[in-house]
Amino acid sequence: MLKSPQMETITYQYRIKDNSLKKTLIKMSSEVNFVWNFANNIIQKRWKESRQYTDEKLLSGLTKGASKELEINSQTIQAVYEELLKRVKRHKKQIRFRSRKRKLGWIPFKGQTFKFCGNYSTYNGYKIRYWYHRPLPEGAVVKTGSFSEDALGRWYLNLVVTFPEYLEPALNESVGIDLGIKTTLTCSDGVKFERPSFTTNNSEALAKAQKYRKKRQTKKIHAKIKNQRKDWNHKTTFSLAKKFKNIFVGDTSSQDILTEINNINKAIYDASWFELKTLLSYKVLRRQGVFQEVSELYSTETCSVCLVKSGPSGVKSLKIREWTCSVCKTLHDRDINAARNHLRLGHESLRAA
Repeated sequence: MLKSPQMETITYQYRIKDNSLKKTLIKMSSEVNFVWNFANNIIQKRWKESRQYTDEKLLSGLTKGASKELEINSQTIQAVYEELLKRVKRHKKQIRFRSRKRKLGWIPFKGQTFKFCGNYSTYNGYKIRYWYHRPLPEGAVVKTGSFSEDALGRWYLNLVVTFPEYLEPALNESVGIDLGIKTTLTCSDGVKFERPSFTTNNSEALAKAQKYRKKRQTKKIHAKIKNQRKDWNHKTTFSLAKKFKNIFVGDTSSQDILTEINNINKAIYDASWFELKTLLSYKVLRRQGVFQEVSELYSTETCSVCLVKSGPSGVKSLKIREWTCSVCKTLHDRDINAARNHLRLGHESLRAA
């Protein structure tokens, strides 16, 4: 039986068609940088002189009327310093200034100043056309959004929308997942997902472009690798979220296991564990499931049957893919055993809650 619909929040991204708007968007993004740097300077100067935090009310008064001199409107100016204050509070340190040389273009806006019309939209008097490849859900309301630029100079429209939606519940109850390098995802039921190494597949073309200093071609290859990886991640995480209601993943981090071996480091970064966990989290939550990171400490060396620590551990033992428990004599696959320990820890945490 389906539950009553809840308001979901998700971001939709569309690539902008109009090349004629590129110069206008670049100019707007430069003015966004100007507002950002102005507000950032006020925040840093105020803290240095009086050790006082800057609030939205102060910045609102200082930027009042600025939209008359700039291409961007007052709602965009407000969105810029609100994002800056949010980052200052989150990181508790000075935030870098923005410039075209170091930062890609970014223009935030709020729903009040943006009108969505299907395959085109209007913002600040400009009509913006884009490839409308994925229609918004019925009843969707645009809350906020932004225009953003990628490394190739292409511009995108990003819409944060809320909408009521029914989603079918997952078919099975729970699964534990172990994230790895060679095998990207290993499930506690024995299913493994191996993602092709898109970086390796494109390494020859990338090396050739870099050798002859073809910067734009190099950027295109990097963008291709990123898109291929993102497409695989989306499809795989969608299939898992549709199949399992509760998903427990080890809290592994690429920074925790970086080594002096460059080949392994390259594979670790290519695994994109953070992105996989991010995609899994929101897709599971949309189906009223549970996504939780559990401790990966001793998950590889602990026998999932008798819980005795008798297995291989550490980066040096990565070559050992199967091992036998010295107590219960159970033959284990290294990754499947770790995934089953994650499932056990996930169930324990749910019972404790």
